Amino acid sequence: MKFPLLLVQIAAIIGLLSMGACSSMPGAKTGNDLSYLSLRDKRLSEKRVQVLSQTPQSSDVLGVVTTKRCQTSVFSEEPQEKTLLVDMKAEAYRLGANAISDVKVVKAGAVGDGCWNLYTATANMLVVQ
Repeated sequence: MKFPLLLVQIAAIIGLLSMGACSSMPGAKTGNDLSYLSLRDKRLSEKRVQVLSQTPQSSDVLGVVTTKRCQTSVFSEEPQEKTLLVDMKAEAYRLGANAISDVKVVKAGAVGDGCWNLYTATANMLVVQ
């Protein structure tokens, strides 16, 4: 008698976890979708914002740019690093930077927040002379 009850409880827990993983985190973009960017903005930021490995001494740091991308389930597409770079370059360009440096990408499980995995990328926004 206890065995079927245990199966029902396990099925209910799995069902609840999978529903939570299918909704996306508010404010985070999902997968590799770039439709929020106009083609013009994407081209301009790609052309005018460099990605540097270090912050040059002859530069002004404007601040830090951060972007988040959600992998909605174990079966959905993982956000790629180049997509995170496009997000950061577009935002840096919008804020007046011509370079980003010291790029860091962190992957973290976020099932409780509505994502299977959450990818967070940060970089310094720069104006390089």
